[in-house]
Amino acid sequence: MNLPQTAPLTVSTPGVDVVALKGGKWRVTSRTGTLLGHLEAVAGGGYRAMRFSVRERGFRMLGDFRTATDAADALRFA
Repeated sequence: MNLPQTAPLTVSTPGVDVVALKGGKWRVTSRTGTLLGHLEAVAGGGYRAMRFSVRERGFRMLGDFRTATDAADALRFA
């Protein structure tokens, strides 16, 4: 199954980089390259923030947010 390429996403959160993935997802990293988590578009608008956890070896949902910047802020400060 080929998922469509996701459009670039602009956030105003300092200290993070956002890279478009496929299927309505974006990878969020710190400026040093450390993976913070993923953003995912949700039905009806908005974004879901999923924090990467080394200890849990996976992602855990932080919540749904109205803007991509709010979701990226949650990843940065979680």
